[in-house]
Amino acid sequence: MSNRPTFNIPDTVKEDTNNYPALVEQFIKGDLDDARFKGRRVPMGIYSQRGYEPGEERYMVRVRVPGGVVTKEQLRTLNELSKEYGNGYVHITTRQDVQIHQVKIEDTPEVLFKLLEAGLSPRGGGGNTVRNILNSARAGVNPEEAFDTTPHNLALTEYLIKTRSSFNLPRKYKIAFSSDPKDDSLATLNDLGFIAIKQDGKRGFKVYGGGGMGGSSELGIVLEEFVEEDKIFHIAEAIKRFFDEYGDRSNKHRARLRFVRKRLGDEEFVNKYKEYLAEVLAEDLEVEDLNRYEELRESKGEKIDLTADYLYQEKVEGYYSLELRMENGDISYDELNSLLDLLGDSEISLRTTIKQGLLIRGVKGQQLERLIEKINQVNPNLVVSNMGTMPVSCKGASTCKLGLCVSPNLSEAIREKLITLGDKLQAALPQIYISGCPNVCGQHIIGNIGFEGKAKRYNDRLVPHYALFLGGNVEEGNSKYGEAAIDIPAKRIPEFLAELAKLLADDQDYNRVDFNEYLDKGGKDKIVELAEQFIEIPTYEEDPDIYKDWGKEEDFSLAGRGPGECGAGVMDIIQLDINTAKSNYQKAIKEEDNNELYKATVNASRSLLAVRGIDTDKDRVILSKFKTEFIDKNLVDKGYAEVLDAALDYKLGDIDSLLSYQGQIKGLIERVEFLFNSLNAKLEFELEEVTSDNNNEDKNILDSKVVDLRGVKCPMNFVKAKVAIAPLDSGEILDIYLDEGAPIANVPQSLASEGHEILSKEKREDGSYSLRVKKA
Repeated sequence: MSNRPTFNIPDTVKEDTNNYPALVEQFIKGDLDDARFKGRRVPMGIYSQRGYEPGEERYMVRVRVPGGVVTKEQLRTLNELSKEYGNGYVHITTRQDVQIHQVKIEDTPEVLFKLLEAGLSPRGGGGNTVRNILNSARAGVNPEEAFDTTPHNLALTEYLIKTRSSFNLPRKYKIAFSSDPKDDSLATLNDLGFIAIKQDGKRGFKVYGGGGMGGSSELGIVLEEFVEEDKIFHIAEAIKRFFDEYGDRSNKHRARLRFVRKRLGDEEFVNKYKEYLAEVLAEDLEVEDLNRYEELRESKGEKIDLTADYLYQEKVEGYYSLELRMENGDISYDELNSLLDLLGDSEISLRTTIKQGLLIRGVKGQQLERLIEKINQVNPNLVVSNMGTMPVSCKGASTCKLGLCVSPNLSEAIREKLITLGDKLQAALPQIYISGCPNVCGQHIIGNIGFEGKAKRYNDRLVPHYALFLGGNVEEGNSKYGEAAIDIPAKRIPEFLAELAKLLADDQDYNRVDFNEYLDKGGKDKIVELAEQFIEIPTYEEDPDIYKDWGKEEDFSLAGRGPGECGAGVMDIIQLDINTAKSNYQKAIKEEDNNELYKATVNASRSLLAVRGIDTDKDRVILSKFKTEFIDKNLVDKGYAEVLDAALDYKLGDIDSLLSYQGQIKGLIERVEFLFNSLNAKLEFELEEVTSDNNNEDKNILDSKVVDLRGVKCPMNFVKAKVAIAPLDSGEILDIYLDEGAPIANVPQSLASEGHEILSKEKREDGSYSLRVKKA
């Protein structure tokens, strides 16, 4: 029996890697357009990164680390590649992948070949495919586990990624293995999850399915109470075929397996799964071998009297696993090299963790103190005594095009604040999870405490906020997602957490281990009451800093976010206004508040005006423009004009109540949201057939040979530029004036991403820029 897990990269992955350089060459020569190239590179694990000028783009290579199993030699390879081709850092993700950042596209083929030589590949790191399959980082050494799930994880990975049909699914297909019921790899929260159990002496799994985090997060439901271990291939294949057949490819936002479950209902979902499983079981499925192994434990370890968040006792007495927690999952080239130099013992093995860390396994008790001392010399933040001071965070708006807030910077600010507290206060906080947007890459909904990035509008300016989530938990039979409790400005969160640590440490009813029980017994009210002391937003003149994100000098903006860069920023603004309208309406009904009904009407009306390039904070203009742009153009029923008139009458004092219109106001919000959901990536209503000719402002733009967008903020300048380009014929040229700073940084990038050619960008005498664009 081997003393190391075995994973073999399938030949099909090697073939796809060999074919990749030709795609890159075609793209660079201009023979392959960006959209088509994107469709080929993303399934190879190559993502574009935000913040770069056209022609200077950089890419992230997300390397699949099956089950988190990585050797010291492989980590050295990843580290060398990050230095030679990237930014000199490697990043460990919450899915146990390792990412190399800021790679030039022309270098990606070389990176892929060098990874292949090391037994690694990014194939399937992105796209609508089987993503990296999670595994318990302690599998194989955990004394409480049923058995080691690593051979199952690696064999199933080989089975699924060798088949090209696994790379053309409706959306992501996420799978996890947990080796014990504590479910430390989130098996109950994935599309498909296996939890190791033994029954009558036989190894097998309890199987969960239809779970997932993100939009409309769901806990998985039980598909099988027990299946023998050799049936994992059949179950994964059955779910794959089921998903492939029933997943909604027409709407990527509702394409994941959990939406199939929602559509069918739990009972029918399970029945359908059983049908596909029966079909698979009737076939002679060609599965992979379960290559078992046993790690070396040749010498005697000494038992030590030490308990700490970062230390785990192993099956073999006297041996321990040491968890390193990299800040935001990042570790520099020099630090990783020095760390690997310390790990020369042949009994030591490594695993990446879902908390963006690295687990060092097989450390003898007598070696621990010295090893920790040496690691602290490399970086004193790697061995963290209190997990609450080292948040788990996605990359957020720092590199991700979907990010809203710069979550890594918030994470650093939190840590800087909390490590100034005494040990008792630090120990009071549980692990904190942060996502820079609602996409849950930072897993904020599974933490006792989590934060979700969002934008809120105050005084007609955007302010970076995070929703505080409380009560998440992961454990087989007791998993639950946290719930949003209150929104807190980003800049106030570290201070809030410091005060929360004091509150918890002084509260005799509190025990960190039973955090959720504390919430249920009145703790949640205490925490929310405390948070309410940190939510006030002063005017910009009183405190401009609160209008900026952590680590940023400029005011918070949604410019530069999303696949269409500014385009997605517009979507975020629309969603923000719709959410605000809903909140206004709910409060109005609860408190019979006419002012809130009025606000609901105005915010609902304002939301979609962004699509028309109209950005105003004047209520009268908002109501008027909504009427001309949406009611008069038959996108909204003419009956709602009465509601707009009533709102204006209320504002002018002609009527004193809007309560009799509450049903129509609710209908207006629903119609606006329906229209929002019909928008395509080009900000067009898929049911729209009209132009913007009735909009005087846009008509002026259309009539001009030069579009002057100086003084127009992001992302409205992008929308107005789109309006101006829309009537041009392909190949026609337009000049656009833009302000320096964010406008000239983002608008060209956004236009280029839609296929338009940026011919020139010249600074003008007044400091603004002249942008010459050729329509695609």
